[in-house]
Formats: sequence, C-alpha cells, structure tokens
Amino acid sequence: MHFRLIFAVNAFLLILFSGVAQVHALPVGAPSRTLDAGGFSLTGLIGYTDMEVDDRDVSSKSFFLKGAFGGASGLTPYFKLGFADLEAGSFEGSLDFGYGGGVLLDIFTQRSGREFRVSLDTQVNWVESSEGSDSRDLFEGQLALFGSTKSGGTQTYGGFAASFLKLDSTDENGKGHLFFGIDYFMDFNFFFNAEAHFFGESALILGVGYLF
Repeated sequence: MHFRLIFAVNAFLLILFSGVAQVHALPVGAPSRTLDAGGFSLTGLIGYTDMEVDDRDVSSKSFFLKGAFGGASGLTPYFKLGFADLEAGSFEGSLDFGYGGGVLLDIFTQRSGREFRVSLDTQVNWVESSEGSDSRDLFEGQLALFGSTKSGGTQTYGGFAASFLKLDSTDENGKGHLFFGIDYFMDFNFFFNAEAHFFGESALILGVGYLF
C-alpha cells in the first residue's frame, strides 16, 4: 500500500511538470539529514532549473528515484536512477537514461535542545540524450555545505553549493548558488521535500518518499 501511494504521487508530479521546460537540478535534501545505521529511504524527485554550459543554454526534463542508506554514524551514501532529456541550442534530445550518486556527511551535530546539524553533501550525475544519430552527454558534480535544524516533523536546511558542469567535450564550467529546503516527515514514515535554488541557479525540486 505504501509503495503504491509513493508511485501514484510521483506519477502525478511527473504529469504535472511534463509540459514545463525543466533541467535536472541536483537537490541536497530528500532527506537532508543522515540516516541511522541500517536505515534506508526511497524518494521520487522532479526538478527544474536554468543552466548555462560553455555560453550555451541547456534545459532538460527529468524524473529520478533516490535511494539512501544509513552507514556509519553521520554518513549516508545514496544513488539516483531515472530519465532525462537535453535541449542545447538546436539540439532537442529525447528522454533517456540518467544516473548518479553521492555521500551526505555530518560535520557537526547538536542534539540537546533543538537539533542542529552542519553537513557536507557531494554528488555527481550523468545524463545522455539523443536526437537521431546525434547524442549529447552532460556531467554535473556538486559540493554543498549547509546547516539544518529540526522541529517536530519538520527539518529546514539551507547553505551554499558549488557545481561543475561539462557538456560533451567542452571545458568544465563552474558556478555557485544558494539553496533552501524543507523535509516534512509524517507519522507513518512518509516525507515530502521542497527545495529552491537562488543566485547563480534558479531551480525548484519537489519530492515524496518513505523512510524505512
């Protein structure tokens, strides 16, 4: 029943955003806190943004599934699998496979009173898209430093991220942006995520997931 609800909500989000010009932003949250050892979370994510690679505007529609694992204390590795397309100049690629992964690490944790964490997130993502016999590959890496605080079932977070983009054989492009997000956990382990990026990258990411 829980899995059916997760995929039903994700399908609704995919349909809702399918007509919007989107690109795959790299979210930090969903969830933004590290998991307890042996824990696991599964999240569906849809995001959109505008990006510029080597003076070319690049856009993409994307839908990704993120799985996170609770490792040692304060360490959470995760993977991402999904589909995305690319539009760059006159190139309009079709929906194709994308994948990536990363690690979330707590640098500082205060558990007394209101919980507060300082964390580091590093991740990479690859997307390939083709138009006939022509294809494009986009690589993106991101390093983010952020703080988060928890009150009841709501975890808010925000910080700075540096991203590195490479489209085909072009030189690597670096950029930075600020981000802010919320993870809202319900009593029966479902959670919802919303994350926005500002200054250097305009983006909105929405997600829904389940904490095992």
